[in-house]
Amino acid sequence: MDKSTYLAKLFGPVLAILGLSLLVRYSSFVAVFQDIVYSPTLIFVLCLLGLLGGIAVILAHNVWERDWRLIITILGWASAVESAVWLIVPHGALQQFVMPLLTPTFVLVYALFVLLLGGVLSYFGYLAPQQATGHSGRTR
Repeated sequence: MDKSTYLAKLFGPVLAILGLSLLVRYSSFVAVFQDIVYSPTLIFVLCLLGLLGGIAVILAHNVWERDWRLIITILGWASAVESAVWLIVPHGALQQFVMPLLTPTFVLVYALFVLLLGGVLSYFGYLAPQQATGHSGRTR
């Protein structure tokens, strides 16, 4: 099994379950996200984990082909960059930017996006016919 399929099998179900749980319990997740934003310690720990995970994905899967595998690469880069920003930018500035976004509507839209992303990756990881992608293992 190639790295792309492996990572799709890993991320797909996790994202699908996360998206589904956000949809089912979106009102309680608004409070959870607000609690996280007000906790510098929790932000620090979560961002270190996000930075480590993002860089791990980048190192293992920095594939810039115009197909479904690009989703995995973008997830790795997004995790690394977002985590770095949260670690570097002052906490108060981030609170002012993020708090207005933490509404039930935003959480519902985010939930649908995460569920769709999880579904797409699950499809390519578990259901799509395994075809030769022409990928020689090189990363760019």
